Amino acid sequence: MDQLLTVADAARILTLSPWTIRSYVRCGKLHPLRLGRRLAFEQSDLQRLVDEARSLTSTQQSSGESQQ
Repeated sequence: MDQLLTVADAARILTLSPWTIRSYVRCGKLHPLRLGRRLAFEQSDLQRLVDEARSLTSTQQSSGESQQ
């Protein structure tokens, strides 16, 4: 089981604000565990978000190079 992280922990790890983390939850980019009113995140979910961003960036760079 992954260590559970708070909103503040997730924000620090991803170098984002806590408001951005909550926004990602609202739009479905991050899927927290809800412990009462608290949100907790698994490290693997944060890694998935980073991997998706890397994949999207490399796809955009590849398509941009072929259009030039």
